[in-house]
Amino acid sequence: MKTSIPIPRKITPLSIKLEADQKDLLTQIAKEKDRSVHYLLLQAVKEYIEREQARMSFYEDGRKAVEHFNQTGLHVTQDEMRAWADSLGSHQELPSPVCHG
Repeated sequence: MKTSIPIPRKITPLSIKLEADQKDLLTQIAKEKDRSVHYLLLQAVKEYIEREQARMSFYEDGRKAVEHFNQTGLHVTQDEMRAWADSLGSHQELPSPVCHG
């Protein structure tokens, strides 16, 4: 049986300057959570990166959708979408609208 050896990730130091009140609050939060300030900062950076990647992906999807519309002309009108959305959960749900040119 082969044992896999984890590949070490490259870790680089980074320093930040905080206002004194921010640092004090962060220290207080870390104590309340029984975590280090370092841990909280790592989590904050990780969440920020994930949020920004999701935002960039959302905008890229929108850009691609506009490009696709410009190439094909396929679309669903707001009235068609609203009628479908309004029917959701009713006894007479409409089928989802179909793109047309």
